[in-house]
Amino acid sequence: MVAMAETIDDELLVGQFNRGDKSAFDRIVERYTADVAALANRLLGWPGDVEDICQDVFLSAFLGLKRFRCDCSLKSWLFTITINKCRSYRHKRKLRQFQTIPIPTNDVGMRLPPLAETGKSAIDAEAFTRIRRAVARLPARYRELVVLRYLHELPTDEIARILGVSKNALHVRLSRARESLRQELTELIE
Repeated sequence: MVAMAETIDDELLVGQFNRGDKSAFDRIVERYTADVAALANRLLGWPGDVEDICQDVFLSAFLGLKRFRCDCSLKSWLFTITINKCRSYRHKRKLRQFQTIPIPTNDVGMRLPPLAETGKSAIDAEAFTRIRRAVARLPARYRELVVLRYLHELPTDEIARILGVSKNALHVRLSRARESLRQELTELIE
């Protein structure tokens, strides 16, 4: 019910924007910035770059909103843009690393954001860090699925649409990602 109301609100905002009300886009940015930033942070693991990605995502959305047909939710559309921007950003970052002095990173090749102060015990914090590192080590096509499914809790139909893959391919990749995580985190699972 909430999702349906959100979709109707989104369609109204898109319609207002397309009729020339630029403040409607400000409301879209307000509504989805946290979700876009969380997704970018989880996919990249470089919190310093998240703000740049968010700006790129919303610039692309601003320029493309006239062509948005409401075939999917606005959030799904923004997540698709975010994933594409993160892929491009990772690719550009790799190219820069080959052209310049290597950037110091941790053992997984990514600088992970620090744990939030949540009062977790040292054991919980260590387990959480190991899980985040294991997810970060997954190939990008598996990491995207894990983040969208388990951290953003999106249904598989929506994930398939966002990533532009069939549901069968999505289930195969998700199964492989889970198996990879299971192998790497065997100690935690037991």
